[in-house]
Amino acid sequence: MESESNRVECAVAVVVTANQKVLAGKRASVGGGFEWQLPGGWIEIQESPIQAARREVLEETGLQFVDPFFVGMTDNIFSPQNHSISLYFEAECVDENALIIGEDEKCTSWVWKDWAGINENLFLPLQLLRQTGYRPFLRNKRKTHVSF
Repeated sequence: MESESNRVECAVAVVVTANQKVLAGKRASVGGGFEWQLPGGWIEIQESPIQAARREVLEETGLQFVDPFFVGMTDNIFSPQNHSISLYFEAECVDENALIIGEDEKCTSWVWKDWAGINENLFLPLQLLRQTGYRPFLRNKRKTHVSF
């Protein structure tokens, strides 16, 4: 049997949208800096990707969303010992005024930003999603974006 350290874990992330903006978080990084990230996290045992997405977004931001749809997947190799897969969904926020900072040790703030403005200091999974050419707000032109 393989040890858990040799397994690739699977996470979800959600492009939460409201008023033609995307929710981006300032993820605390080494040296006091930050990297932009999307809300999301690990899929737990017996949890579907959509259930994980709803739970993670609620825990991290206090927000709920409607009509989630799958938009992409990335293969995140941080190092030889740190490798994960991310599944991405896009969904409209129910009430953007419910926004909180639910896990301030991981993310120092959440900001509604133009997608084009989230292009520097990106957490690796978000960087890889951007490299696929994915753009939000194209619900009528659904396409799956994959980075391997």
